[in-house]
Amino acid sequence: MNKKLVIYVMVCLSSFLVIFNSAFAQSKKIPNKECQERYYDEVIDDVKSSFPELKTLDNPNDYVQEYTHSDLDKAMMATGGHASPYTDTVSHLFEGSFSGFPRFFVAQSDNVVENDKYDSNYVGYFLYKKTDGTDVMVKMRPGKTGWDIVDKKEKKGKITPYKCGE
Repeated sequence: MNKKLVIYVMVCLSSFLVIFNSAFAQSKKIPNKECQERYYDEVIDDVKSSFPELKTLDNPNDYVQEYTHSDLDKAMMATGGHASPYTDTVSHLFEGSFSGFPRFFVAQSDNVVENDKYDSNYVGYFLYKKTDGTDVMVKMRPGKTGWDIVDKKEKKGKITPYKCGE
């Protein structure tokens, strides 16, 4: 009789734990869209951390704008295609396979030197993570007919697991 009682208590306790754990997990679940946005931000934050010069993107004293591929498409539409030379030189970089979504940052910084070729203190950073976890930074400057690539760096980053919708 003791064995039956112990088994009965164990089954009841196990059932309670499964139900409680499931309810607890559901209460912590966030909407899929918010989860995806957090994932994309986590990926870009990891890319930023791989390149010390990108600290300027988080400097509150520097003017920084962040663009997605969708933002560039909207700029094209809003200007009736007149933004084309500059948006085209960046838009094609969004083509391919990535972990998360690539982002294009434009910073205006006092640390950027103007010269004969580049007469502004703007600098662009196209950031993305390859599917193998490699972090990539493409540094760009606005030239006469579009954004010019002036440097490209790659570093091994961490693989950020996608946990949304599981």
